Amino acid sequence: MKSKLVLLLFIPFIHSCIGTLPDEELTMIRTPYIGKEIRLDGYYSGISYQSGKTTYISYKFFYSNGVLFTSAGYNSNIQDIDSIIKLMNKDRKDKREWAVFQVKKDSIVMQGWRLRDDVYQNLLTSFQFKIINDTTLSSGTRIYHFKIFSQKPDSMNLFIK
Repeated sequence: MKSKLVLLLFIPFIHSCIGTLPDEELTMIRTPYIGKEIRLDGYYSGISYQSGKTTYISYKFFYSNGVLFTSAGYNSNIQDIDSIIKLMNKDRKDKREWAVFQVKKDSIVMQGWRLRDDVYQNLLTSFQFKIINDTTLSSGTRIYHFKIFSQKPDSMNLFIK
């Protein structure tokens, strides 16, 4: 019994010693976007996932400086734009919501971060969208449609230089 108690106390101690590891650095170069393949005067949105009866919408903001701000997903029942902006302002502090992108022919190639499963560390991740036209993007089975948005948040962040 005593050895089990020591073991139960020892495991969390060892786990807490692991701490965090440094985040991986971007390898893709941030390149200004001057093309006409996608629109920059708003955002692209699409269903990111469904959980039970709730649908979550993801937003993608592309900027002319080659930066992408992406939201993981907000409840589609939120119709008040002020509420969405408040959630976005909170997400702007999360490194995993930022990426760099480059347009290559009919695709957008992006590199950002995802959280490692076993220890706190942001690992690089790459993903891609196919450009259907300047107002429609696809990523696997997900379709994103463009919407003009005059209150677009700026691309200033602490993570991408």
